[in-house]
Parts: sequence; C-alpha cells; structure tokens
Amino acid sequence: MNHKSRTSQSGFSLVELMVVVAIIGVLASIAVPSINKYLAKARQSEAKTNLSSIYTSEKAFYAEYTAYHGMFGAIGYSPEGKLRYNVGFTTITSEAGVANGYNTTPVAPGNVRTTGAYCGTTGVIAPAVGCTVLNGATNAVVPAVPAAGTVSITAFTAAAIARISNSSGADDIWTMDNNKELRNTQDGIR
Repeated sequence: MNHKSRTSQSGFSLVELMVVVAIIGVLASIAVPSINKYLAKARQSEAKTNLSSIYTSEKAFYAEYTAYHGMFGAIGYSPEGKLRYNVGFTTITSEAGVANGYNTTPVAPGNVRTTGAYCGTTGVIAPAVGCTVLNGATNAVVPAVPAAGTVSITAFTAAAIARISNSSGADDIWTMDNNKELRNTQDGIR
C-alpha cells in the first residue's frame, strides 16, 4: 500500500496575501468617491422634501387667504428632525394681511425656536413670531435668489442651502417658487 505523504504545507504565501491586499486597496480607492457621491445625492432629498413642503403649505394658505405669507408659523410649516439644509424665504416684501382676511399673529411652529441657533438672525421677525428662515447644520443665511427672490402676496420663492460634500468645497443650493419650479442653482456635489 502506497500512502501519499504530505510534504507541502497548505495556506497562502506572503506574496499571495499582499496581492489580495493590493487588489482590495485599488477597489476601495475606486469605490469610496462613488459612495460619497451617492451619499451627497441622497442628502439632496432633504432640500427637495422641505421645499416641496413649503410649497404645499403656501398653496394651502393661498387657497384660504388668496395671498402668500413668508413666515412658517403663518402657513403651518413645521419640519421635523435635525435639519442639514438651511431653508426659508429669501426676502419678505409683502404678505397676507387684514385685507386678505388674515389677522392672526403667526407663532413659531412647535419645534421652531425664535431665538438661538435654530432660527437665524434674519429669520426672526420679532420675538414669539414664526420664522422665515430655519438654520440647519451650518447656520448659514438662505441665499438671495436672483430676480425672483421675494415673497409677495401673489408669488414666493423659497431656498435651501447646505454643504453636503466635503470634496466639492461648494454649497448645494435649491430653490422652488409658487409655480413649483424646482431648481438646483448651485450643485454642491461635483
């Protein structure tokens, strides 16, 4: 009877292990930037959702008072959770008032403070009054929207801004107006 004897040792050599580590390193260097881009794109959904909610709140307010209002407390907009984007109206020119049947002093929604870091200095019209700007992670002021950056009794434009990608070095800016035109005026992903 012939028995085969094992003279070789099983396992991987150091060279084989180093080749595998090098391959994994190359794959990771390709995948990480793609993953960061997908994460940034997913973060943009917050801006779209908040602007769409503002639009819906404004349209509901308009249906009742035939005018728009630039304060979240008036239109009943109250975002939930921790905001990444700074959202709000860029400039207030005129709003619904007594002539439109609106004679209520708006108050801040339940989770919106009129002082402190959550509402920006430009977002506080007066103490205990609903905000026009909600600051997210960076406490930045909502950017002015060229040409159409006003809230009037017949039109409005809301904006959202955030730094969603460290690699781009630019803010991501979105706007939506009373016609529900959603625009990415500055892409923060690049």
